[in-house]
Amino acid sequence: MSKFVDLVEIEVESGNGGDGVIAWRREKFMPYGGPAGGDGGRGGSVWIQSTNSQGTLIDFHFNSKFKAQDGVKGASSRKSGKSAEDLIIEVPVGTSVYQILSNNQVELIGDLVRNNQKLLVAQGGKGGRGNQHFATSVKQAPHICEPGQLSQKFKLRLELKLVAHVGIIGLPNAGKSTLISRLSACKPKIADYPFTTLSPNLGIMKLAENKSLTLADIPGLIEGAAEGHGLGLQFLRHIERTKVLIHMIDSTTINNTNIEQLLNESRSELDIESLENNSLMDNAIECLKAYEVVRNELQKYNAKILNKRQIIVLNKIDSCSEDQLKEIKKLFLKNTQIEPLCISAITGEGLDVLKARLLEIYDLEKFSDVEPEEEIDEKDRATQGTIRTKEDQYTIKFDELKGTYRITSPSIESWARVTDFTDIDSVNHLFNKLKKTKLIDELREYGIKSGDTVFLGKREMIWSDFIDERNF
Repeated sequence: MSKFVDLVEIEVESGNGGDGVIAWRREKFMPYGGPAGGDGGRGGSVWIQSTNSQGTLIDFHFNSKFKAQDGVKGASSRKSGKSAEDLIIEVPVGTSVYQILSNNQVELIGDLVRNNQKLLVAQGGKGGRGNQHFATSVKQAPHICEPGQLSQKFKLRLELKLVAHVGIIGLPNAGKSTLISRLSACKPKIADYPFTTLSPNLGIMKLAENKSLTLADIPGLIEGAAEGHGLGLQFLRHIERTKVLIHMIDSTTINNTNIEQLLNESRSELDIESLENNSLMDNAIECLKAYEVVRNELQKYNAKILNKRQIIVLNKIDSCSEDQLKEIKKLFLKNTQIEPLCISAITGEGLDVLKARLLEIYDLEKFSDVEPEEEIDEKDRATQGTIRTKEDQYTIKFDELKGTYRITSPSIESWARVTDFTDIDSVNHLFNKLKKTKLIDELREYGIKSGDTVFLGKREMIWSDFIDERNF
Protein backbone atom coordinates (compact mmCIF):
# COMPACT_ATOMS: atom_id res chain seq x y z
CA MET A 1 0.00 0.00 0.00
CA SER A 2 1.52 3.33 -1.06
CA LYS A 3 2.01 6.08 1.51
CA PHE A 4 -0.55 8.89 1.42
CA VAL A 5 1.21 12.26 1.03
CA ASP A 6 -0.84 15.44 0.81
CA LEU A 7 1.67 18.26 1.43
CA VAL A 8 4.96 18.86 -0.42
CA GLU A 9 7.23 21.71 -1.47
CA ILE A 10 8.84 21.85 -4.91
CA GLU A 11 11.09 24.16 -6.92
CA VAL A 12 10.25 25.04 -10.50
CA GLU A 13 12.18 26.99 -13.10
CA SER A 14 11.21 27.92 -16.63
CA GLY A 15 13.66 27.98 -19.53
CA ASN A 16 15.77 30.95 -20.60
CA GLY A 17 15.03 32.47 -23.95
CA GLY A 18 17.69 31.92 -26.62
CA ASP A 19 19.99 34.82 -27.47
CA GLY A 20 19.68 36.74 -30.69
CA VAL A 21 22.90 36.81 -32.74
CA ILE A 22 24.97 39.21 -34.77
CA ALA A 23 25.50 37.85 -38.26
CA TRP A 24 25.80 39.06 -41.85
CA ARG A 25 24.45 37.95 -45.14
CA ARG A 26 27.28 36.21 -47.04
CA GLU A 27 26.38 35.42 -50.63
CA LYS A 28 28.12 35.59 -53.96
CA PHE A 29 27.56 38.87 -55.76
CA MET A 30 26.13 40.37 -52.55
CA PRO A 31 28.99 42.45 -51.13
CA TYR A 32 26.65 44.48 -48.92
CA GLY A 33 24.27 41.78 -47.75
CA GLY A 34 23.44 43.53 -44.53
CA PRO A 35 22.57 42.17 -41.08
CA ALA A 36 21.12 38.65 -40.98
CA GLY A 37 21.28 37.62 -37.31
CA GLY A 38 18.39 35.35 -36.32
CA ASP A 39 16.22 35.50 -33.21
CA GLY A 40 16.54 33.20 -30.22
CA GLY A 41 13.90 30.57 -29.44
CA ARG A 42 11.42 30.82 -26.59
CA GLY A 43 12.27 29.06 -23.33
CA GLY A 44 9.95 26.36 -22.03
CA SER A 45 7.20 27.31 -19.58
CA VAL A 46 6.20 25.24 -16.54
CA TRP A 47 2.57 24.17 -16.13
CA ILE A 48 0.83 22.25 -13.37
CA GLN A 49 -2.02 20.04 -14.62
CA SER A 50 -4.56 18.06 -12.60
CA THR A 51 -5.33 14.44 -13.39
CA ASN A 52 -7.66 11.75 -12.04
CA SER A 53 -4.97 9.12 -12.52
CA GLN A 54 -3.13 10.16 -9.34
CA GLY A 55 -4.31 10.23 -5.76
CA THR A 56 -1.28 11.30 -3.73
CA LEU A 57 1.71 13.65 -3.92
CA ILE A 58 4.23 11.00 -2.90
CA ASP A 59 6.13 11.19 -6.21
CA PHE A 60 7.29 14.69 -5.30
CA HIS A 61 9.18 13.29 -2.29
CA PHE A 62 11.61 11.70 -4.72
CA ASN A 63 11.67 14.47 -7.33
CA SER A 64 11.08 18.00 -6.11
CA LYS A 65 13.03 20.12 -8.64
CA PHE A 66 11.73 20.81 -12.14
CA LYS A 67 13.49 22.77 -14.88
CA ALA A 68 12.16 23.47 -18.37
CA GLN A 69 14.55 23.53 -21.33
CA ASP A 70 16.17 26.74 -22.62
CA GLY A 71 15.46 28.15 -26.03
CA VAL A 72 18.18 27.78 -28.69
CA LYS A 73 20.05 30.89 -29.80
CA GLY A 74 19.52 32.26 -33.31
CA ALA A 75 21.70 31.58 -36.30
CA SER A 76 22.92 33.35 -39.42
CA SER A 77 20.78 33.78 -42.53
CA ARG A 78 17.98 35.07 -40.28
CA LYS A 79 17.34 31.63 -38.87
CA SER A 80 15.48 31.60 -35.57
CA GLY A 81 16.50 29.26 -32.78
CA LYS A 82 14.26 26.38 -31.78
CA SER A 83 11.75 27.06 -29.01
CA ALA A 84 11.79 24.67 -26.05
CA GLU A 85 8.84 22.45 -25.16
CA ASP A 86 6.78 23.31 -22.12
CA LEU A 87 7.17 21.22 -18.97
CA ILE A 88 3.91 19.81 -17.56
CA ILE A 89 3.79 18.59 -13.95
CA GLU A 90 0.83 16.33 -13.16
CA VAL A 91 -0.87 16.48 -9.76
CA PRO A 92 -4.04 14.86 -8.35
CA VAL A 93 -7.37 16.62 -8.77
CA GLY A 94 -7.97 18.72 -5.66
CA THR A 95 -4.44 20.14 -5.41
CA SER A 96 -4.04 23.73 -4.26
CA VAL A 97 -0.90 25.51 -5.46
CA TYR A 98 0.73 28.12 -3.22
CA GLN A 99 3.73 30.37 -3.82
CA ILE A 100 6.24 30.48 -0.96
CA LEU A 101 7.18 34.12 -0.55
CA SER A 102 10.51 35.48 0.66
CA ASN A 103 9.13 35.93 4.20
CA ASN A 104 8.07 32.25 4.26
CA GLN A 105 4.43 33.24 3.92
CA VAL A 106 2.34 31.49 1.27
CA GLU A 107 -0.05 32.88 -1.33
CA LEU A 108 -2.65 30.87 -3.22
CA ILE A 109 -2.07 31.01 -6.97
CA GLY A 110 -4.33 28.22 -8.20
CA ASP A 111 -6.84 25.58 -7.12
CA LEU A 112 -7.19 22.57 -9.43
CA VAL A 113 -10.54 20.94 -8.69
CA ARG A 114 -11.41 19.47 -12.10
CA ASN A 115 -9.68 16.97 -14.33
CA ASN A 116 -7.16 18.34 -16.86
CA GLN A 117 -7.10 21.86 -15.42
CA LYS A 118 -3.83 23.63 -16.23
CA LEU A 119 -2.09 26.39 -14.31
CA LEU A 120 0.86 28.35 -15.70
CA VAL A 121 3.33 28.81 -12.84
CA ALA A 122 6.53 29.89 -14.64
CA GLN A 123 6.60 31.73 -17.95
CA GLY A 124 9.39 30.76 -20.32
CA GLY A 125 11.74 33.55 -21.39
CA LYS A 126 11.24 35.21 -24.75
CA GLY A 127 13.93 34.82 -27.36
CA GLY A 128 16.22 37.78 -28.00
CA ARG A 129 16.18 39.61 -31.32
CA GLY A 130 19.03 39.31 -33.79
CA ASN A 131 20.79 42.30 -35.36
CA GLN A 132 18.49 42.13 -38.39
CA HIS A 133 15.92 44.05 -36.30
CA PHE A 134 18.25 46.97 -35.48
CA ALA A 135 19.11 48.11 -39.00
CA THR A 136 18.06 51.67 -39.86
CA SER A 137 18.69 54.01 -42.73
CA VAL A 138 21.51 55.56 -40.67
CA LYS A 139 22.96 52.40 -39.10
CA GLN A 140 22.80 49.79 -41.81
CA ALA A 141 25.29 47.41 -40.17
CA PRO A 142 24.33 47.27 -36.47
CA HIS A 143 26.47 45.25 -34.09
CA ILE A 144 23.56 44.98 -31.70
CA CYS A 145 21.42 42.05 -30.62
CA GLU A 146 19.33 41.13 -27.60
CA PRO A 147 19.87 38.38 -25.02
CA GLY A 148 17.09 35.93 -24.34
CA GLN A 149 14.74 36.75 -21.49
CA LEU A 150 15.73 35.12 -18.23
CA SER A 151 13.89 32.21 -16.65
CA GLN A 152 11.64 32.40 -13.60
CA LYS A 153 12.56 30.30 -10.59
CA PHE A 154 10.65 29.99 -7.33
CA LYS A 155 9.28 27.63 -4.71
CA LEU A 156 5.77 26.22 -4.55
CA ARG A 157 3.77 24.40 -1.92
CA LEU A 158 1.33 21.77 -3.13
CA GLU A 159 -1.55 20.83 -0.84
CA LEU A 160 -3.86 17.99 -1.79
CA LYS A 161 -7.41 18.50 -0.55
CA LEU A 162 -9.56 15.57 -1.57
CA VAL A 163 -12.53 16.47 -3.74
CA ALA A 164 -15.46 15.02 -1.80
CA HIS A 165 -19.07 16.07 -1.29
CA VAL A 166 -19.48 14.56 2.18
CA GLY A 167 -16.90 14.38 4.97
CA ILE A 168 -17.24 11.79 7.78
CA ILE A 169 -15.69 13.02 11.03
CA GLY A 170 -15.61 11.98 14.68
CA LEU A 171 -13.48 10.61 17.49
CA PRO A 172 -11.41 7.45 16.92
CA ASN A 173 -13.43 4.21 16.85
CA ALA A 174 -16.72 5.99 16.19
CA GLY A 175 -17.33 3.70 13.19
CA LYS A 176 -16.45 6.06 10.33
CA SER A 177 -14.59 3.46 8.26
CA THR A 178 -17.35 0.90 8.80
CA LEU A 179 -19.91 3.43 7.59
CA ILE A 180 -18.06 4.29 4.37
CA SER A 181 -17.58 0.58 3.67
CA ARG A 182 -21.36 0.07 3.94
CA LEU A 183 -22.30 3.09 1.84
CA SER A 184 -19.74 2.56 -0.93
CA ALA A 185 -17.35 0.02 -2.43
CA CYS A 186 -14.46 1.44 -0.39
CA LYS A 187 -12.70 -1.20 1.71
CA PRO A 188 -10.72 0.58 4.43
CA LYS A 189 -8.90 -1.13 7.26
CA ILE A 190 -11.32 -1.75 10.16
CA ALA A 191 -10.31 -2.83 13.66
CA ASP A 192 -11.38 -2.37 17.29
CA TYR A 193 -8.50 -0.10 18.33
CA PRO A 194 -8.03 3.69 17.95
CA PHE A 195 -6.41 5.28 14.89
CA THR A 196 -7.03 2.33 12.60
CA THR A 197 -7.45 4.85 9.79
CA LEU A 198 -4.15 6.66 9.23
CA SER A 199 -5.06 8.44 5.99
CA PRO A 200 -8.31 9.58 4.36
CA ASN A 201 -10.42 7.10 2.40
CA LEU A 202 -12.65 7.98 -0.54
CA GLY A 203 -15.78 6.16 -1.63
CA ILE A 204 -18.56 6.75 -4.17
CA MET A 205 -22.13 6.27 -2.95
CA LYS A 206 -24.96 5.91 -5.48
CA LEU A 207 -28.13 7.62 -4.30
CA ALA A 208 -30.36 7.20 -7.34
CA GLU A 209 -30.18 7.15 -11.13
CA ASN A 210 -27.52 9.69 -12.21
CA LYS A 211 -27.10 10.81 -8.59
CA SER A 212 -23.99 9.91 -6.61
CA LEU A 213 -21.87 11.40 -3.85
CA THR A 214 -18.19 11.17 -3.01
CA LEU A 215 -17.56 10.38 0.67
CA ALA A 216 -14.34 11.11 2.56
CA ASP A 217 -13.53 9.16 5.72
CA ILE A 218 -11.25 11.37 7.83
CA PRO A 219 -8.94 9.85 10.49
CA GLY A 220 -10.23 10.30 14.03
CA LEU A 221 -9.69 13.47 16.02
CA ILE A 222 -9.02 13.70 19.75
CA GLU A 223 -8.94 16.56 22.20
CA GLY A 224 -5.74 18.55 21.73
CA ALA A 225 -5.39 17.66 18.05
CA ALA A 226 -4.66 21.33 17.33
CA GLU A 227 -1.57 20.98 19.53
CA GLY A 228 -0.47 17.87 17.66
CA HIS A 229 -2.04 15.16 19.83
CA GLY A 230 -3.05 11.96 18.07
CA LEU A 231 -2.77 12.45 14.32
CA GLY A 232 -3.15 16.20 14.73
CA LEU A 233 -5.13 18.30 12.27
CA GLN A 234 -3.08 17.37 9.21
CA PHE A 235 -5.97 15.64 7.42
CA LEU A 236 -8.68 18.22 8.09
CA ARG A 237 -7.82 20.05 4.88
CA HIS A 238 -9.62 17.23 3.11
CA ILE A 239 -13.02 18.32 4.41
CA GLU A 240 -12.59 21.99 3.46
CA ARG A 241 -14.16 21.33 0.05
CA THR A 242 -17.06 19.25 1.34
CA LYS A 243 -20.59 20.59 1.46
CA VAL A 244 -21.92 18.24 4.15
CA LEU A 245 -20.37 16.77 7.29
CA ILE A 246 -21.52 13.50 8.87
CA HIS A 247 -20.53 13.72 12.53
CA MET A 248 -20.24 10.15 13.84
CA ILE A 249 -20.71 9.57 17.58
CA ASP A 250 -20.34 6.29 19.44
CA SER A 251 -23.58 5.97 21.41
CA THR A 252 -21.94 3.42 23.74
CA THR A 253 -19.41 5.88 25.14
CA ILE A 254 -19.77 4.43 28.66
CA ASN A 255 -19.19 0.69 28.72
CA ASN A 256 -22.47 -1.13 29.42
CA THR A 257 -20.74 -3.89 31.39
CA ASN A 258 -19.53 -1.33 33.91
CA ILE A 259 -23.08 -0.03 34.27
CA GLU A 260 -24.42 -3.52 34.87
CA GLN A 261 -21.69 -4.18 37.42
CA LEU A 262 -22.61 -1.03 39.31
CA LEU A 263 -26.31 -1.96 39.18
CA ASN A 264 -25.61 -5.44 40.58
CA GLU A 265 -23.60 -4.01 43.45
CA SER A 266 -26.50 -1.76 44.51
CA ARG A 267 -28.74 -3.14 47.29
CA SER A 268 -31.95 -1.17 47.28
CA GLU A 269 -34.58 -0.53 44.64
CA LEU A 270 -34.16 3.21 45.14
CA ASP A 271 -30.41 3.03 44.70
CA ILE A 272 -30.76 0.98 41.52
CA GLU A 273 -33.29 3.38 40.01
CA SER A 274 -31.16 6.39 40.92
CA LEU A 275 -28.00 4.81 39.54
CA GLU A 276 -29.81 3.76 36.38
CA ASN A 277 -31.02 7.32 35.76
CA ASN A 278 -27.59 8.76 36.51
CA SER A 279 -25.92 6.29 34.14
CA LEU A 280 -28.32 7.19 31.33
CA MET A 281 -27.60 10.88 31.79
CA ASP A 282 -23.85 10.29 32.11
CA ASN A 283 -23.83 8.38 28.82
CA ALA A 284 -25.76 11.17 27.07
CA ILE A 285 -23.40 13.79 28.47
CA GLU A 286 -20.36 11.81 27.31
CA CYS A 287 -21.81 11.62 23.79
CA LEU A 288 -22.39 15.38 23.78
CA LYS A 289 -18.83 15.93 25.05
CA ALA A 290 -17.49 13.78 22.19
CA TYR A 291 -19.41 15.98 19.77
CA GLU A 292 -18.09 19.19 21.35
CA VAL A 293 -14.48 17.96 21.39
CA VAL A 294 -14.46 17.51 17.62
CA ARG A 295 -16.24 20.84 17.05
CA ASN A 296 -13.69 22.66 19.22
CA GLU A 297 -10.82 21.20 17.21
CA LEU A 298 -12.53 22.22 13.97
CA GLN A 299 -12.94 25.73 15.39
CA LYS A 300 -9.19 25.94 16.06
CA TYR A 301 -8.36 24.70 12.57
CA ASN A 302 -10.84 26.67 10.45
CA ALA A 303 -14.03 28.18 11.88
CA LYS A 304 -15.64 28.28 8.42
CA ILE A 305 -15.97 24.47 8.50
CA LEU A 306 -18.56 24.79 11.26
CA ASN A 307 -20.86 26.67 8.87
CA LYS A 308 -21.26 23.58 6.66
CA ARG A 309 -24.48 21.58 6.72
CA GLN A 310 -24.09 18.67 9.11
CA ILE A 311 -25.78 15.42 10.04
CA ILE A 312 -25.28 14.05 13.55
CA VAL A 313 -25.25 10.25 13.53
CA LEU A 314 -25.41 8.06 16.64
CA ASN A 315 -23.68 4.79 15.77
CA LYS A 316 -23.63 1.34 17.41
CA ILE A 317 -27.29 1.47 18.44
CA ASP A 318 -27.30 -2.32 18.36
CA SER A 319 -25.35 -2.13 21.64
CA CYS A 320 -27.42 0.65 23.15
CA SER A 321 -30.78 0.53 24.96
CA GLU A 322 -33.86 2.47 23.90
CA ASP A 323 -33.72 4.52 27.10
CA GLN A 324 -30.12 5.49 26.41
CA LEU A 325 -30.91 6.58 22.85
CA LYS A 326 -33.92 8.56 24.02
CA GLU A 327 -31.83 10.42 26.58
CA ILE A 328 -29.02 11.13 24.07
CA LYS A 329 -31.42 12.43 21.40
CA LYS A 330 -33.17 14.62 23.97
CA LEU A 331 -29.89 16.15 25.14
CA PHE A 332 -28.62 16.77 21.58
CA LEU A 333 -31.87 18.35 20.46
CA LYS A 334 -31.76 20.69 23.45
CA ASN A 335 -28.12 21.75 23.01
CA THR A 336 -27.59 21.62 19.22
CA GLN A 337 -31.13 21.99 17.82
CA ILE A 338 -30.29 19.00 15.61
CA GLU A 339 -32.01 15.64 16.03
CA PRO A 340 -29.45 12.87 15.57
CA LEU A 341 -29.99 9.92 13.25
CA CYS A 342 -29.60 6.50 14.87
CA ILE A 343 -27.78 3.79 12.94
CA SER A 344 -25.74 0.66 13.31
CA ALA A 345 -23.05 0.67 10.66
CA ILE A 346 -22.15 -2.94 11.43
CA THR A 347 -25.71 -4.34 11.03
CA GLY A 348 -27.03 -1.79 8.55
CA GLU A 349 -29.89 -0.64 10.76
CA GLY A 350 -30.89 2.96 10.03
CA LEU A 351 -28.71 3.31 6.91
CA ASP A 352 -31.78 3.74 4.69
CA VAL A 353 -32.79 6.78 6.74
CA LEU A 354 -29.29 8.23 6.38
CA LYS A 355 -29.33 7.66 2.61
CA ALA A 356 -32.72 9.34 2.37
CA ARG A 357 -31.37 12.36 4.27
CA LEU A 358 -28.37 12.59 1.94
CA LEU A 359 -30.64 12.34 -1.11
CA GLU A 360 -32.77 15.14 0.32
CA ILE A 361 -29.69 17.30 0.79
CA TYR A 362 -28.45 16.37 -2.69
CA ASP A 363 -31.59 17.85 -4.20
CA LEU A 364 -31.15 21.05 -2.16
CA GLU A 365 -27.41 21.58 -2.62
CA LYS A 366 -25.46 22.04 -5.85
CA PHE A 367 -23.31 18.93 -5.99
CA SER A 368 -22.41 18.98 -9.69
CA ASP A 369 -19.10 20.76 -9.19
CA VAL A 370 -16.72 21.33 -6.32
CA GLU A 371 -15.81 24.99 -6.33
CA PRO A 372 -12.23 26.20 -5.82
CA GLU A 373 -11.64 27.81 -2.46
CA GLU A 374 -10.70 31.12 -4.09
CA GLU A 375 -11.44 32.44 -7.56
CA ILE A 376 -8.46 33.77 -9.53
CA ASP A 377 -8.89 36.13 -12.44
CA GLU A 378 -8.10 34.26 -15.65
CA LYS A 379 -6.18 37.20 -17.11
CA ASP A 380 -3.85 37.12 -14.10
CA ARG A 381 -3.55 33.33 -13.99
CA ALA A 382 -0.49 33.21 -16.26
CA THR A 383 1.57 35.34 -13.91
CA GLN A 384 0.13 34.28 -10.55
CA GLY A 385 2.82 33.18 -8.13
CA THR A 386 5.87 34.00 -10.19
CA ILE A 387 8.66 35.79 -8.35
CA ARG A 388 9.86 38.05 -11.09
CA THR A 389 13.47 39.18 -10.91
CA LYS A 390 13.53 42.91 -11.48
CA GLU A 391 16.05 44.04 -14.05
CA ASP A 392 17.44 46.72 -11.71
CA GLN A 393 18.42 44.17 -9.04
CA TYR A 394 22.19 43.86 -8.80
CA THR A 395 25.07 43.72 -6.33
CA ILE A 396 28.44 45.48 -6.50
CA LYS A 397 31.55 44.04 -4.86
CA PHE A 398 34.57 46.38 -4.74
CA ASP A 399 38.08 45.00 -4.20
CA GLU A 400 40.02 48.01 -2.94
CA LEU A 401 43.44 46.34 -3.20
CA LYS A 402 42.99 45.30 -6.85
CA GLY A 403 40.81 48.23 -7.84
CA THR A 404 38.22 45.93 -9.40
CA TYR A 405 34.43 46.01 -9.41
CA ARG A 406 32.37 42.84 -9.82
CA ILE A 407 28.75 43.30 -10.86
CA THR A 408 26.38 40.41 -10.15
CA SER A 409 23.03 40.53 -11.92
CA PRO A 410 21.50 37.87 -14.20
CA SER A 411 19.90 40.46 -16.51
CA ILE A 412 22.97 42.72 -16.77
CA GLU A 413 25.24 39.72 -17.32
CA SER A 414 23.01 38.54 -20.15
CA TRP A 415 23.29 41.92 -21.89
CA ALA A 416 27.06 41.90 -21.47
CA ARG A 417 27.18 38.38 -22.93
CA VAL A 418 25.81 39.53 -26.31
CA THR A 419 27.73 42.83 -26.47
CA ASP A 420 30.43 43.27 -29.10
CA PHE A 421 33.05 45.29 -27.20
CA THR A 422 34.95 46.03 -30.40
CA ASP A 423 32.01 48.04 -31.73
CA ILE A 424 31.16 51.46 -30.32
CA ASP A 425 27.44 51.19 -31.13
CA SER A 426 27.16 47.89 -29.30
CA VAL A 427 29.00 49.32 -26.28
CA ASN A 428 26.77 52.41 -26.29
CA HIS A 429 23.74 50.13 -26.40
CA LEU A 430 24.96 48.30 -23.28
CA PHE A 431 25.77 51.58 -21.56
CA ASN A 432 22.21 52.84 -22.13
CA LYS A 433 20.86 49.67 -20.56
CA LEU A 434 23.11 50.15 -17.53
CA LYS A 435 22.04 53.78 -17.14
CA LYS A 436 18.40 52.65 -16.78
CA THR A 437 19.39 50.52 -13.78
CA LYS A 438 21.22 53.43 -12.09
CA LEU A 439 24.30 51.20 -11.94
CA ILE A 440 26.48 53.88 -13.55
CA ASP A 441 25.54 56.45 -10.89
CA GLU A 442 26.23 54.00 -8.09
CA LEU A 443 29.65 53.09 -9.50
CA ARG A 444 30.53 56.77 -9.58
CA GLU A 445 29.47 57.05 -5.93
CA TYR A 446 31.93 54.25 -5.19
CA GLY A 447 34.61 56.45 -6.77
CA ILE A 448 35.28 54.47 -9.94
CA LYS A 449 37.85 56.03 -12.24
CA SER A 450 39.41 55.46 -15.63
CA GLY A 451 41.55 52.34 -15.72
CA ASP A 452 39.60 50.38 -13.11
CA THR A 453 38.54 46.88 -14.09
CA VAL A 454 34.84 46.02 -14.19
CA PHE A 455 33.53 42.46 -14.35
CA LEU A 456 30.04 41.88 -15.73
CA GLY A 457 29.67 38.17 -15.22
CA LYS A 458 32.45 36.57 -17.27
CA ARG A 459 33.07 39.70 -19.33
CA GLU A 460 35.96 41.93 -18.29
CA MET A 461 36.39 45.55 -19.37
CA ILE A 462 38.35 48.66 -18.51
CA TRP A 463 36.36 51.61 -17.22
CA SER A 464 36.64 54.90 -19.06
CA ASP A 465 35.15 58.25 -18.09
CA PHE A 466 34.26 58.79 -21.74
CA ILE A 467 31.57 56.52 -23.07
CA ASP A 468 32.55 57.17 -26.65
CA GLU A 469 35.86 55.35 -26.10
CA ARG A 470 35.94 51.77 -27.39
CA ASN A 471 37.25 50.17 -24.18
CA PHE A 472 34.25 51.49 -22.24
